[in-house]
Amino acid sequence: METTRDQVLRIVRQRRAATIAQIAAALEMSQAAIRRHLDGLRADGFVDVRFERHNVGRPALMFFATERGEEAAGHGYLQIVSRLFRHLDKMDANALEGMSGHDVLEFGLAGVAEEVAADHSDDVRGFTLAERVDEASRALKGEGILDGWEQEGKTFRLVNGDCPYLRLAEMSDAPCRSDRQSIELLVRAPVEQLQRIAAGGTICEYIVREPVSETRQKA
Repeated sequence: METTRDQVLRIVRQRRAATIAQIAAALEMSQAAIRRHLDGLRADGFVDVRFERHNVGRPALMFFATERGEEAAGHGYLQIVSRLFRHLDKMDANALEGMSGHDVLEFGLAGVAEEVAADHSDDVRGFTLAERVDEASRALKGEGILDGWEQEGKTFRLVNGDCPYLRLAEMSDAPCRSDRQSIELLVRAPVEQLQRIAAGGTICEYIVREPVSETRQKA
């Protein structure tokens, strides 16, 4: 179960930077209580603080997650690195000849996407796209890739509010594309990513549209 301290850290990560008042409002707690949790998180090296000047009023005291705080989001880093190493270890050295470091990363993360999808293929067996979206969302919640979805007509919106490997995703969008590919393989439909937390978005957001073939079958 998520503790109040964990909730405070999660909100700081999600917002990228937040004031005590913003966190207190989000958790419906007193600012004094939030300050105590932030003091503890800062002492343990999970958050730090900076002043931000605005056009009007006094500078705001903004709390942000440190690298240690980002990694505390869960086991996302360990999972993706372990899978990446397993995939690259299976490759023939000759296959890497002439590849740049970026190419190797791209190739490796494509393999990670396939492994994630394979690991959860038994969990996603729905006949309709709506069933597969629901099953995939629940399956990928444990991976830190998705935490919810909603349907608007023939369009499905899948979201994640807490990037499992933010620092890595800030350096390259390859992990994000790997996550998108995992979703695509599981729901068996094209997936478009609209927002990335690592690129400044408030959430990671994906859109899946019902293929014409499935729409015709229902008719």
